Amino acid sequence: MYIFAFDISMSSTGLCIFTEKGNWEKVLSIPTNSKDDHKDRLKTIADSVLELRKSFETFSMVYESGFSRYTTSTQTIFKVIGLVQFLFADCNQKGYAPSTVRKIVCGNGRADKKDVEKAVLNYWPDLQMTDNDQSDACGVALCYLIDGGYIKNGTKKSL
Repeated sequence: MYIFAFDISMSSTGLCIFTEKGNWEKVLSIPTNSKDDHKDRLKTIADSVLELRKSFETFSMVYESGFSRYTTSTQTIFKVIGLVQFLFADCNQKGYAPSTVRKIVCGNGRADKKDVEKAVLNYWPDLQMTDNDQSDACGVALCYLIDGGYIKNGTKKSL
């Protein structure tokens, strides 16, 4: 069984897939074409996620929840969050505010993206990430593992 962890975005959604034991399996980004309509970009995301779900039997889905700062970008992010929640309607789901992810993973709710990446690499030193979307998704995964008590003093226990 696998857990999908998302850094949700209309432009490039980050995704980390990890096992119930906390071992990462796949890390990727799902880019969309900024010239496409939202419906086409959402379809790109949905098609990619559904294809991955065929290979990874899913136990749970976690995601970085949206925030309300700018109306247009907030509305756009919530479209993608709604899509992802729908695609995982048959699974357990948990959302974390960005500041909560940083607080749990780094000990500071105002930590920056480099701090999150460093915390992720401290836990998964052989993980290869190519962009902030991927490292943020892995940060959400790590947050879930810590918050759920699956990581204690650097050790793992089964989910």
